[in-house]
Amino acid sequence: MTGLSDYFQGNMENYLAGSLAMPALPSVFMALFTTAPTSDAGTGGTEVTGGSYARQQVAGSLATNATTASGNPILHFASVPAWILGPSGTGVVGMQIRDATSAAVIPANTTLVSATATTVTMSNNAAGAGVGNGDTITFSAFAPASASVGNEPSTVPGKIVNTTAVITFTQATASWGTVTSYGLYDALTVGNLLEWDYLDNFAWVPFTGTNASPSVLTSPAHGYVNGDSVVVSTKYGGTLPTTAGSWAGLLTVAGVTTDTFTAGVNSTSTGDGQVRKVVAQPIAINVTASFGANQPTPSAA
Repeated sequence: MTGLSDYFQGNMENYLAGSLAMPALPSVFMALFTTAPTSDAGTGGTEVTGGSYARQQVAGSLATNATTASGNPILHFASVPAWILGPSGTGVVGMQIRDATSAAVIPANTTLVSATATTVTMSNNAAGAGVGNGDTITFSAFAPASASVGNEPSTVPGKIVNTTAVITFTQATASWGTVTSYGLYDALTVGNLLEWDYLDNFAWVPFTGTNASPSVLTSPAHGYVNGDSVVVSTKYGGTLPTTAGSWAGLLTVAGVTTDTFTAGVNSTSTGDGQVRKVVAQPIAINVTASFGANQPTPSAA
């Protein structure tokens, strides 16, 4: 199911247990999948290949090569890389900026306004003692993580969102297929999967399924329409209706009523689980894939 990978979850819990040091800040790359991973280990997924596809860097750090005085918004670097400059060459507007060396000198929620080959202009002026020469500056397409909302059992999980920064991939020189999901990795190729999710920001909701051909799924006020794509899971509880077919992958909604629908799976028992809508995106030749505000919304749940 979507969320933190085994690699990330294990390392985080070992850190909290005092048995593993916190690693250095990673560079983070967004990958696109035509088939979503089938395990938290990150296996079973099919990443896009060919057609000039490459993972897009969405976070990382740079060292300054000059100071920025308090009251000044311009940071200085030996070279600003392409993933920060963006397709326009003038900066990915809205990218979050933080000083990992001295956090207080860059105000909270400071974002990128513009960039050149050697400078970045911030939405806020440097504060306090100013940014030092050699400070580690982090850049991220994602805003600071939001906290969970509400009390158990009615709790909305915390998540990260690209509130303003647009994440843009290279133009496809051949079809990339139909993208269903994405993952965040710590390397441009191979590397460790950190987290993954399906496209768009739809919630997992509970359902029950009948013993029928096809199984009728009940999820009150689900809001689906015929032809929608959904996925199901029992990671957080439930037992899927038994079937000689498969509940895996994208399922197509049909027979919609206000509270019920079918997904083309014949069952031989009743069952239940969680279901969510997925909007898959075909990426044809000459298309430039991009993800605007609030599109990738990874959750730690």
